[in-house]
Formats: sequence, C-alpha cells, structure tokens
Amino acid sequence: MYTMVDYESKVHNVYFSASFLPTEKLKLYGTVAYNKAEAAMAEIVMPDPTAQLTNLNYTSGHDLNESDFTFEEMHTYSDLAYKYLNFEFGGSYKLAETVTFTLDGGYADLTDDAPYVYGDETGSMLMVRSGIMVTF
Repeated sequence: MYTMVDYESKVHNVYFSASFLPTEKLKLYGTVAYNKAEAAMAEIVMPDPTAQLTNLNYTSGHDLNESDFTFEEMHTYSDLAYKYLNFEFGGSYKLAETVTFTLDGGYADLTDDAPYVYGDETGSMLMVRSGIMVTF
C-alpha cells in the first residue's frame, strides 16, 4: 500500500551585513537577518486497505479489520510556518599589537505560527559578550 505525496515549501531570506573601520584600532560591525518559512504536505489519500487486510488475515491468522488505518491528520505533522529576526552588532578595539578588547551583542526573535511536533517554539533571546583576544 502506498500513495504519492506532494510537499511544498516557501522560504524567503534577507541578509545585510556591514563592517566599518573608523580608526586603525577600532572595528565595528553589524548584521541584520530575516527569514520567513512556510511548508506543508498535501493531504494524503491512501488506497482502501480492505483487500490487503483480508489477505493479511488469511496468511497471518490475525484479525486486522478492527485496526485504524486512516491517515486523515498525517499531512499536518510536517506543517511549519515561522519568522526569524536576528540583529548582531559589535566591535573590537586594539589595546596593543597583540591584545584586542571585543564587545558584541545580539537579539534573536522566533515566531512559530504552526506549533505542532515540538510545541510552540516562539521566543526571543538577548546576548551580550565581551572578551580579551591575545594573538601570538
């Protein structure tokens, strides 16, 4: 028993990144990214399993006529619809020939418009980090 299945996905991405060197010691950068994705499987129409069940009952000795072989909601299992927005900005300042201070941060926001398999994954995150980089 099998059937053909159609799956359609639509994905749009926009990405912008820039880097600036205002002075010899200072470097600044920023990134903005946006992603929108939608995907869905067409409804699945399986063949009538009556003949196969009769044959299986005869050869296996098990009564499969009471089993549920419907697939009415299966096509919704892989539906997805989400939007993802990401901002990242940062910079570095050269303190010495081999020592650089870094500071950057980011904000990410995910909107899940079709929660199903893993639940609603909508959320946002703010991240800030800094460090000292030593090269040798």
